[in-house]
Amino acid sequence: MNKAAQATGHSLLALMEADSARFRQQAAECPADLGLWTKLYTVSQIMLSAMQQSRVSSALEEICSNLLGCEQLAIIDISRRTGRIQFLKSQQLSSEKLMAVAEQGPVLESQIQRGTLQVISDKRDEESGKFSQLGITALVPLWLDDESSGCLLLFSLLPQRSGYDIEDREVLRLLATHAGPCLRSEKRG
Repeated sequence: MNKAAQATGHSLLALMEADSARFRQQAAECPADLGLWTKLYTVSQIMLSAMQQSRVSSALEEICSNLLGCEQLAIIDISRRTGRIQFLKSQQLSSEKLMAVAEQGPVLESQIQRGTLQVISDKRDEESGKFSQLGITALVPLWLDDESSGCLLLFSLLPQRSGYDIEDREVLRLLATHAGPCLRSEKRG
């Protein structure tokens, strides 16, 4: 690993450790929001551990399955030039669904460029209709150094889940902040 990548990895770990400490402190100071802070602390600890063990994509699967109740997901890299999709990981998705997602590369790239988490049920536009047809429930952009690099797509939630609650959305925002740099740091390693 070159020195620049190593420095980036160290600064990312330091940032994540600071966030984790802040979540832990908030859990102690704000008992009314204990569930939220505990969930965010748990996510940050899983990501920190994953970074140190070079298993970030597996950690994302774990977070999505166990904390968000979403067992179908895809972690994708999108070429900014061509809109071509590379699946870094997928979980419980049929080959037909993977092909349908791959055909949406340019549309996904345009959505990721907005740079914000998108819960599909919150939106009412043409793209969200396409995503709903694919069963996508959330699009978490993965960014690194002010450039999009791909996204985490979450599909149908478990039957006992009716949607993403406030705590889930905070977890998704945390993933939007840290997952991209963590994945890139792992690739450089």
